[in-house]
Amino acid sequence: MRTFQTIPKALLAAVGVSITLSTLPVFGQASKPRVNNEKAEKVKGQVKRIHPHALKLILKGKKEEAKSYLEASAAAKTNPEHTQLLMDMIQDKEGAWKFDATTWPWKRTLPDTSLKKDAPVDKFTIAFGGGAGYVPEHERMWDTIGAIEPRALLLLGDNVYIDDPETPEMQNFHYFRRQSQAEWSKLAKTVPIYAIWDDHDFTTNDGWGGPDIDKPAWKRDVFKVFKENWDNPYYGGGDENPGCWFDFKIGGVHFIMLDGRYYRESPRTEDPSMLGAVQMKWLEKTLTKKPAKFTIICSNVPLAPNVKPGSKDTWDGYSGERGRIYKLIADHKIPGVVILSADRHRSDAYKIDTKIDGMYPLFEFSSSRLTNQHVHPLIKSSLFGYNQKQSFGRIDFDLKADDPTLKYTIITIDGEAVHDLEVKLSELQFK
Repeated sequence: MRTFQTIPKALLAAVGVSITLSTLPVFGQASKPRVNNEKAEKVKGQVKRIHPHALKLILKGKKEEAKSYLEASAAAKTNPEHTQLLMDMIQDKEGAWKFDATTWPWKRTLPDTSLKKDAPVDKFTIAFGGGAGYVPEHERMWDTIGAIEPRALLLLGDNVYIDDPETPEMQNFHYFRRQSQAEWSKLAKTVPIYAIWDDHDFTTNDGWGGPDIDKPAWKRDVFKVFKENWDNPYYGGGDENPGCWFDFKIGGVHFIMLDGRYYRESPRTEDPSMLGAVQMKWLEKTLTKKPAKFTIICSNVPLAPNVKPGSKDTWDGYSGERGRIYKLIADHKIPGVVILSADRHRSDAYKIDTKIDGMYPLFEFSSSRLTNQHVHPLIKSSLFGYNQKQSFGRIDFDLKADDPTLKYTIITIDGEAVHDLEVKLSELQFK
């Protein structure tokens, strides 16, 4: 098995040098995980992370140390319900939450992408979003999504907030907790759910995995847990090139789901890659298949510029590779391409000028505050945006129309439509 998934671009080809992979230095190594290891007196009210330090102490068998930590947290009145939940675990109380599937006290409901196989494909609706940390009072979002009866739900990252790639038990705890909730269970039994990951469910905040397949050692373990908890059609390049990229079709709409973390290089390197060489090759092959009416590229982070000012965590930090994706679309004159993305804790819409002569503007629709408490400010360059309540993106496809359309609508957790934009296929054609 190869050790490195990619070679730095044009480093050797330009001078005609041949060299084995094993002699190459590691470029853009993985970021070091910044696991939350807070002190009790400084804990903030992050419900979605449920006292991660105490949780890990319990996992390591340090129950007395965890108890002392939680007593300090209780005195600070920080997340008292979660403090009691973990205290119950320490004391092995009947009905207390557990960490593994066999002893979990409630039935889990896993996604099933085989649902709705016979549903109409010429006129249908999907829902999408990210930013779904577990917040009890916001779990009703899954009922709100279910109420529109979507043909599918696309989760584009930060689907749970784990922030601990080196502890599989912590990862499973967060998945099991969500899967055991009534609102999620009701939705997952009726709607196909597809998922890719972002930083908080792959590594830690703004982190990257680096070009090596097996280093850091935790990468394959995180991938294994992810596969066990989602039901995608396939996963990246399999065991040889693991990852969560895949594609699928619903009628005349082709969905392409990208993995922007496993092979991501440091944005501080020259012309870094977010996808890695193998995924880029797959993307070219997948994009250039027999064109669908609409091709929906789904990214964990936005492609539109300046949506996270001053940060290189979005595609702004990978502008060279972003430009190559735009050029790929232009060179092959692929019509009907639209972008869906997540990561920023709001919902918004953008119209991207790729600066390529003859290429139509790319519309990007972004949403990533499904359940999160935390909110990000609106961006002036957006066509519109919303951040007052939790929200998701609704996309309605009408392929029966003489000029097929897709319509993006921002829907709040209370089911309110606050902004919308319809795009016709005729607007997404090369001159």
